[in-house]
Amino acid sequence: MLTQYPTKHTNRQSRHTWSAYLASALVVLLAVLLTACSAGTANTASNTPTPPPTATINPTLQKQGDMELQTYQQWIALMQQYNGNTSPYQQQYTADQQALQSARNETAYKAALAKLQAQVDAIKIPAMKTEANALLQQLKQGAATFGHSHTYTDTYNNTTYPLGYEYGTNGIAGWAAQELSQAQTLSDFQQTIEDLNMYLTNFQAMLTNITDKTPASQVHQTDIQLLQHYGYMNNKVVVVSLEEQAARIYQNGKLVNAFLVTTGRPDKPTPPGTWWIEVKKSPDVFKASVPQSSPYWYPDTPINYAMLYHSNGYYLHDSWWRNDYGFGTQFPHLDSSGDSFSSQGSHGCVNISKANAAWLYSFVTQISTKVMIY
Repeated sequence: MLTQYPTKHTNRQSRHTWSAYLASALVVLLAVLLTACSAGTANTASNTPTPPPTATINPTLQKQGDMELQTYQQWIALMQQYNGNTSPYQQQYTADQQALQSARNETAYKAALAKLQAQVDAIKIPAMKTEANALLQQLKQGAATFGHSHTYTDTYNNTTYPLGYEYGTNGIAGWAAQELSQAQTLSDFQQTIEDLNMYLTNFQAMLTNITDKTPASQVHQTDIQLLQHYGYMNNKVVVVSLEEQAARIYQNGKLVNAFLVTTGRPDKPTPPGTWWIEVKKSPDVFKASVPQSSPYWYPDTPINYAMLYHSNGYYLHDSWWRNDYGFGTQFPHLDSSGDSFSSQGSHGCVNISKANAAWLYSFVTQISTKVMIY
């Protein structure tokens, strides 16, 4: 039995030693693993780039930029509509758009926005000039085409005249061309475009009305459409139809009178458009502004009822020296009065018989009464 104790003691000692060894090994391994994890984490952090700071542009400022871009594109579209060269403007638009998008701070954004705003200002006049030129060409071409297919053969002097000459280059299109050539500011071009649209509207009304066989003394649908277009249904309006050589007088959209007139001769046309009475005078004396050697000279002429509807001497007035009115009297003809000054159309005024002029003078109670000539 005594020989067995040492053996048991030795085994207990050996187990203790082995346990201690395993514990030490585990500590070392854990330390190695922890070190490796720590190293891996450090490497991962050092290899990840730091994200750039997010741009902070004021939303109100961004909205302003978006609106300016939209405005610029609208001006480009306007120029495209009238066949203008928009390539340089489209390229600039793209550049300005990219500059706004790439701005990383408000200083850079404001600089890009200021450049964009300058570009918007720069395109306005070229775009409006393009539009005005296109409208002017449309008017000229329309008048030339109409006059080529609609003519009046005058047996008095064996001459054929184009109808619609009031809209051609010797008429209102010539006025518009001069107005456009003198335009400099944005408001100048805006006014020219407004005038051209008015002339084109009235020209289209003339094209429509020429096929209307309604008697001149009755309501014409074209008259009503123009009254509605210009918002004159609640006004007193003097309507003059150049192709009929007739005047129709409306009040609140109702026809109250109608009579024949004589308007401007081919070389001195009555200007079509939408005007208004500027001055009334009864009586008056008209004096020629040209020397007696001019074919347009006339002696001092007393006028009973004068109503100025456009500057530079364009009147609605009585022409007591005439007997005849209506279509054909705007061309050279033999007036039944025998008066040599009655043998042609007017110098651009709307000539009316004395009785009708007296009635119209009393009807036009207010300055600014509308006058619509087409």
